[in-house]
Amino acid sequence: MKVVRLLLTPGRIATLVAMVAIVVLEPTPADAAVALVGALAGLLAILAASQLGLLASVPLVGVRVHRIVLGVGPRLGDWSTPNRTLTVRAIPVVLSVMVRAGRAPVRRRMWASALCSVLAEVAVLVLAVSADSVFMDGFAVACVAELAHSLLPRRSPAGTSTGWLLFRLPWVSTEQARQMEAAPLVGEAIDLAHNGHLAAAEQVAARLRDQYPDLRSALTARMAVLEAQGRYAEAMILAVKLASDAAQRPDEAAGSFAALAGLAAVTVEAGQLDSELGLSTASQALENASTLGYPNYRLNGVRALLELLRGNTKEAIALARLAAGSGDDLLARADDLATLARAHMASGDNQTAREIIGQAEKLASWWPRVARTRSRLEVC
Repeated sequence: MKVVRLLLTPGRIATLVAMVAIVVLEPTPADAAVALVGALAGLLAILAASQLGLLASVPLVGVRVHRIVLGVGPRLGDWSTPNRTLTVRAIPVVLSVMVRAGRAPVRRRMWASALCSVLAEVAVLVLAVSADSVFMDGFAVACVAELAHSLLPRRSPAGTSTGWLLFRLPWVSTEQARQMEAAPLVGEAIDLAHNGHLAAAEQVAARLRDQYPDLRSALTARMAVLEAQGRYAEAMILAVKLASDAAQRPDEAAGSFAALAGLAAVTVEAGQLDSELGLSTASQALENASTLGYPNYRLNGVRALLELLRGNTKEAIALARLAAGSGDDLLARADDLATLARAHMASGDNQTAREIIGQAEKLASWWPRVARTRSRLEVC
């Protein structure tokens, strides 16, 4: 489950072991059990506090909310505007907030948003320490452990820690500073592309090409615009350029290879690339992304399409269903649903395919793979 991935990340396992070791030192088994319950409550509370701190930073420092996910488990619903999405899942125990700076100064705004997150965690910790009970002892231990964990500066394909934003962001390299500088324009291009405003997105992409011709984030935005236009072969050229960058960090390389795998697969599907070359490229890129630490559950959509292209419809259906159920990005879900619909078509079940593509159209009817799948179904 997603909550397990959130709570039991590799860096957090040692923290949880320490929490258990501390609370079981309570004098009686009953007290230890109460303290353990308190520790779990404290962990969930401080995780929520960190995300509420990010929300509080929106009016305070001028960042924008990109996505909010409440809960884990089966999806109950999605509500979206052109620039943000709210997803509610069945078990409301975890809150996840994604923010970004929509205008300069980007580094200052992101640093301030991280500070708001930490201050919210500290506030919960202070309240926990001031209370006097066995339950709150465990609660406070969990808060201390999680706060310490969040302050460790680290970056990975799964995300960036609060500690990295606080202690490393102000002194990033010149290249990373340029990426921060370009972030508002990059975000604008991606938002326009992901909302189907393709002419405007192409104009912004042209500005990025002129102002930041080799900047990683600008190349990523241009890839997003080209993919939204169905120009997969052109997007793949940029993806190869990104994946071939010898100077990129491992977490950047993981994302580059994941993007290359997906683009190689859809380029083959669209008939814009030789099948043997494209599938070989996608498979190798997928393996590289996984080896470098890219979250495996986020690769299920690419795996599903690869299985479909190889004629393994049962595996494609299972993987595409997993990808569509676990993803919180609406456009990625629409793409996964298109794969699922195509897999059902390949298995001869056009009725189910029509139902599924109808779900995809509610998310993004203009997305090239969704629109082409609907066209194919209309002539079946």
